[in-house]
Parts: sequence; C-alpha cells; structure tokens
Amino acid sequence: MPRWRSLKSGGFEADDEPKSNSILKSYLTYTFYRLQAEGKVLENRERGIAAFNTGLVDATYEAIYACFSPSNMEQPWRFEAFCKAGSRMWGKKLVASFEPLPQRASYVEKKDDLLFDGSRTLQRDVDHILLDNIDRLPKAFLAEELRGADDAIEALDKTMHAEDDTSRRAAYDELREAVEDNVRIKRRLINRLDDAIELAQKRVEWNFKTAVPAFYPTKNTMSLLLPLDLTENEQPDVALVVELMESGAYIGQTILTMKMAYNNARLICRPDSDWLNTSLRLS
Repeated sequence: MPRWRSLKSGGFEADDEPKSNSILKSYLTYTFYRLQAEGKVLENRERGIAAFNTGLVDATYEAIYACFSPSNMEQPWRFEAFCKAGSRMWGKKLVASFEPLPQRASYVEKKDDLLFDGSRTLQRDVDHILLDNIDRLPKAFLAEELRGADDAIEALDKTMHAEDDTSRRAAYDELREAVEDNVRIKRRLINRLDDAIELAQKRVEWNFKTAVPAFYPTKNTMSLLLPLDLTENEQPDVALVVELMESGAYIGQTILTMKMAYNNARLICRPDSDWLNTSLRLS
C-alpha cells in the first residue's frame, strides 16, 4: 500500500507509488473527488479526525475507511490509516467521532445509467474519436487502414520510433493532419469505426452486461462503455464512451484505452464483464 499525503486541492496522492498500484491510486483519487462533491468527506476537528468511505471492502465485506489527522503543513489534513469501523485505534476513533459513519459515493441515479437501450439512435463524434484521440487507436489498425497514404504511414512510423514525448506528440499532430487531408483514408477509418460500433451493439443485444456502466470523472457524468474490436482479433482494442443525451439519443463521445476504461468502470463496482477485467491489456 502506498503512503498518502494530502494535497492543497483537498485530494491526496501517493509518495513513491509502485506501478502496480496505479489502478488503486486512480480509484481512490476519483472516489475522493466524487465524495467531496457529494459532501460525504467528514471532518471532526474537535476529535482531530477526517474520514471518508473508500467504497472498498475486505475479504469479509467490511467497509474500509480512510482516516486523516490535522496537519501543521499547508495542507489541512494528513493521511493516517485505512481502517474498519471499530477495529484498532483509528477504527475506534472513527466510530467515536461520526454517527452515522461516512457513506459510500453514489453514482447511479436511474436505470438508464446501467442498461443500454438498443432501440435508441447512437451517433458518434468521429473527429474526436479518430483525430483528437488517434494516439489511442491500435497501431496495427492504423497501419492497415492507412495503406496507400505514404505521408500518413510515414507519420505513423515516426510515432512508433519517437525518442521522447515531444517528438511523439509532433508525429501524432502530423498524422492527424495527414488523415484530415485525405478524404479517402478518413472515410475508410469511419467505416471501420462504424463496423466496430455495430458489432458492439449486437453484442449488447446478445448479452446486456456487454455495456459496462462507468463514471466519467472529467465531466462528472455516468456513461456506458462498449467494446470496440478494430483489429478483428476477437478482443476489444478500445472502449467507446456512450452518453445518453436529453433528447433520448446516445452519443459515442470518445474512446478510452483498456486501462482508462477499467479505471472509470471500477469507480462504480468491479466490472462483471467478459471483456473488461484486469486480465486484459491494462498497461
């Protein structure tokens, strides 16, 4: 477990965070921000404790809380311990300080947050998906679909052999421009995207659990994730973020890598899905 310290913004982060804990860090950070927005991060300065419900449980399904003590630093609170209610020092202090105990974050407000309705229209933001997020698309997919466009292939090669992030970003900018200027290539990419979306919708019809509920932290909204197989190897390459609009139609807003998709879905619960789990490519 990483050591945690408080942040000026009211959040917290890990010191010397092991790479294997990156999913846990993301989960705790976004859970904290959601709880802050809901007013569920509790403070009792008289007793010298602040706490929140992590939404996690131990092997016997006992809730796990994060506890903080007052800090003399710029940040008002310093992380002390994860605990269970009534167990050991901080668990006892938790019970002595709060009644009721800190509550879990709430995300789901209606059944539409959980179930994909195949009778609704699904549009997609092709420019954002295929251009703005071209760096999230699998290289094999791009190499196949960019054939015949030498400038785009050359830019794609630069992205794979860039020596630093600055060079890689410049190469992707070059690739975006090459795709945008080539109507034939862009139409080919759109057609492949639409084929993958159609297949994902068919999978949802066959098994409703294919559409995975997720919380989209940057927009503070619920969404559904659909698996997109762009390389036709029967495994998802990216996840389509589908948002239900006020009109009743869906919009495929963006795509996420497998790790990003898992992080967003894990905020709600451990994904019960045949395509989104920790055994897949989460690097």
